[in-house]
Amino acid sequence: MNFTEMWDSSIHSDPEQVKRQKSAVSAKMTPISVDSALCSGSFKGSKSSIYSTTLNSCTCIDFTRRSLPCKHIYRLAHELHQFDLGGPVSSSSSAVLSKSEAMKIITSVLTEDEQKEFGYFCYICKNDNSGEKLINSSFADKLISYNLAQEVTDIPVLLSHLHIKEVRKFLPPGTKSPRLKKELIQIVAPLIHSSSDISFGDQKCLTLHSSIAHLGHALHREICRLYPQEDNDRNSWF
Repeated sequence: MNFTEMWDSSIHSDPEQVKRQKSAVSAKMTPISVDSALCSGSFKGSKSSIYSTTLNSCTCIDFTRRSLPCKHIYRLAHELHQFDLGGPVSSSSSAVLSKSEAMKIITSVLTEDEQKEFGYFCYICKNDNSGEKLINSSFADKLISYNLAQEVTDIPVLLSHLHIKEVRKFLPPGTKSPRLKKELIQIVAPLIHSSSDISFGDQKCLTLHSSIAHLGHALHREICRLYPQEDNDRNSWF
């Protein structure tokens, strides 16, 4: 999708459109998620609503009424580097979603099986991101793209997910390895300069995104409510 090909460039100088461009630069207009491949995004609206936006459509009232680029479309075009808003653009990394806002995103972008897997992930992460989980890279990238998860960068935590034999590979030659993995990590962690040096093959270590980190158990319960398990299948949740 190309923003400049979808809209006549003359409309962007219209006073009403300029107003929307000015509104688009505020921190409140930071998108919840952006999918660069699909040229789409989601924005937090009023009364816990979530707006689904592309470069030529939006579910907000303004676009529904006017069928012209709204502030969400302009901000998305900016985020995709397809439109210059003509000044500094503010962003917020501290947006906090409610349970209903988060569930609207989860149920709209994840399949039923992915929602179940994400529910277990939420249970592991708890309400304070004190937990994390190794997730298949393709699903991990999807969660990251929708701001449902973020990669763990804490080196000791990452090392804890490796087998002790893999952790020993970071020891300098000739260094004796302690018997306990915990002690080994204490020695090795300061020697590793970047979390990118630790690989899990086709998996990534994730925790909940900061915008929903406080909702771990609440989201798990809500997803369990949507997809109740039979008694003999409960182990798939815990």
